[in-house]
Amino acid sequence: MNPTDLKMIQQCDLNLLLSLAILIEEQSVSKSAERLDISQPAMSQNLKKLRAIFDDPLFIKQGQGIKATSKALRLYNPLTEWLQLSDQLISQSPFDPMESHGVIRIAFMDDLTQTMIPMILNKILTSAPNVELEFVQKPRDVFSLLESGEIDIAAAGTDTPPANIYGRHITTDNYCAAYSLNHPLAKIKQPSLEQIFAYDTAEYSASNLVETEVNQLALQNQLQRKITFASGSFQVLLQGLLAAKHVGFLPQRVLTSDKWKGQFKGTVLNELPQLDSTLYWHARVHKDPLVQWFKNQCLSVANALKQQGYIG
Repeated sequence: MNPTDLKMIQQCDLNLLLSLAILIEEQSVSKSAERLDISQPAMSQNLKKLRAIFDDPLFIKQGQGIKATSKALRLYNPLTEWLQLSDQLISQSPFDPMESHGVIRIAFMDDLTQTMIPMILNKILTSAPNVELEFVQKPRDVFSLLESGEIDIAAAGTDTPPANIYGRHITTDNYCAAYSLNHPLAKIKQPSLEQIFAYDTAEYSASNLVETEVNQLALQNQLQRKITFASGSFQVLLQGLLAAKHVGFLPQRVLTSDKWKGQFKGTVLNELPQLDSTLYWHARVHKDPLVQWFKNQCLSVANALKQQGYIG
């Protein structure tokens, strides 16, 4: 290391770099201070010093919090790599899931839970028996729970997340109008949109994408959608459809799944776009070895299900 580099490092308090990484993850001075167990004025002072070092505002005010500038975001990956190397240097011990203890809080869409969780639980029982899973019912907006730390990882429809939330694609689904075999539409070979929207419809209220697309489809075709049944539980929604009064809008794979095959008919809605599902996690757990191990197990299960044709 040359003398110039040494002098630059001596002049910089390396704790400031840790503060910068946490500020980018939390997008909040107060939350960052709490996480590092320092006072808010001390964190504000750190931010002032960082702005002087990098000759950039690094953050701008946004609502009740702050938003990282493009320069701060460019610094984040090198910062996390440095922190990870520092942790490895100090701990000098590789991650072993068999020896790990902890709780992972997750929120999955119900239909993905039904498909993926049995396989994920099997991996947990065999590879990380001391790890607990806590399931949280998926809300319409998972990002707020990831931001607050109430959940560690979530599977949801693909949306544009905040800069401090990571995502990896899981599935791509085609959607159909689905109804019970006893529903009047089941007697029609290929119902039209007019015929579909003439009946009461059910809404999966936890969805942040497909229901919006369905509403737009009705408006574009000058049709009125009448929602008289809604549930945040996918299983409740499916049970409700069996009553043969409502039409629901479901991924096609649900109708061919082992549990629901032969109980519903579906009309493919080519007017609806294919919709992606994504696995999300917050930047604060991006280097957490346990959460990252679990995330990789989820992605491994998703890939296995794709190869078997269970998900798209």
